[in-house]
Amino acid sequence: MFHVDEASLPDAQQDGRLDIILYGPKPGRPLTGSVGNQLPDAVAALGVPVDVKAFDFLTIALSVIAADTFIDRRSKWASGGWTRSFQLEIPLAQPKTWTPVVEKLERALSFLSGDQWKLSLRADGARPPSRAMIARRRSYTDIGAADCVSLFSGGLDSFIGVGKLVAEGRTPLLVSHAYRGDKRYQELSAPNLGMALPRFAANAHPAKTDGRPNDTTMRTRSLGFLAYAAVAASALHAKGGGHGRVEAFVPENGFIALNAPLTRRRIGSHSTRTTHPHFLALVQEILDQIGMRVDLKNEFRHKTKGEMVAEAVAAGRHKGLTGTMSCGKWKRKNMHCGYCVPCLIRRASFAKAGVDDDTPYRYDLKKAWRQNDLRDDLLAMVLASSDGAGDARMRAAASGPLPLDRGERDGWFGVHDRGLQEMGDYLRREGIRD
Repeated sequence: MFHVDEASLPDAQQDGRLDIILYGPKPGRPLTGSVGNQLPDAVAALGVPVDVKAFDFLTIALSVIAADTFIDRRSKWASGGWTRSFQLEIPLAQPKTWTPVVEKLERALSFLSGDQWKLSLRADGARPPSRAMIARRRSYTDIGAADCVSLFSGGLDSFIGVGKLVAEGRTPLLVSHAYRGDKRYQELSAPNLGMALPRFAANAHPAKTDGRPNDTTMRTRSLGFLAYAAVAASALHAKGGGHGRVEAFVPENGFIALNAPLTRRRIGSHSTRTTHPHFLALVQEILDQIGMRVDLKNEFRHKTKGEMVAEAVAAGRHKGLTGTMSCGKWKRKNMHCGYCVPCLIRRASFAKAGVDDDTPYRYDLKKAWRQNDLRDDLLAMVLASSDGAGDARMRAAASGPLPLDRGERDGWFGVHDRGLQEMGDYLRREGIRD
């Protein structure tokens, strides 16, 4: 259950319920939590009032991120040690706007995280920063020249995507999760983008007081990314007089966006779906239905990571590529592990493009291959890249619903096939597979 301030917390804690403050500091009371304390200030720094609908989307996303973080999949609430069942009561400024899309939003969340979600919306939620709050700020993010929005994570794909926009003469307003480690890579890679760009960055910072472990799978993080993008797009609308639609770019190679299961045992919620076409399509439908004029675009959806790197190098945008972060396990040792699926795809992409990969990896491939506790992802890649085209297409379809349009559908099948080929070529070159 989410609340607008500590004064609205109930007098007594109920079993099975966690009370969480939105946009406030962590309460002093036990068995409570908070999320989004930094967000109002970050939104105010945009310098213009944002649409209430966009801010309500941010409220929903923060609520989902908090619930996803606070309930560990290994807890007694997770069926089979994975699937959890959530009931969220969320206060919004305009709940009636969102009521018609609640069912679709629940479906999108279930697809995204592999859990069961039930959302209940009520009135009296937080509103976006007022003009008075904005006027009290001493500094602002200069969004005046921005003509679009782009996600910027500190990863290789987003770095290439933003660099391409700049080369095309665009000025994107960057959107970032400012988690401590992610922020470091964003700041290291930003100077290599070709020009200084405005950035909307904030940390959701979910925190609780019950002493139980947090979940670390972060399946719903991308919903927060898209909510940040919606808020940033709303600011551009306000700055530009509210005309037209704003493009929000989601730069992700199609092979990892599809993230098809590599083996039969990886089918289902164990494969992340953060930028899967079905999830992005559902979110776009929701935004369209509530009247938000923002277009989510992944221009690299039919390209492999290697093809993205090769195009960037051919265009002369090679500086800074290896200074990005791709690893799914890097927070454990603050460096690329070298053997997880994202690391393997990264390594294969540089090989495909003929780029010297000076990324510091913790393990080389042959060492990881020899250690049973490290070789799971590598073995899955070996098996997947060895299968025939028919098996590959079945796995691509198993990742989730694909677009009905024939061209789009074939594009996804094609990028999956070429991604496996890219991976297989690299593994053969490294002597891991025949």
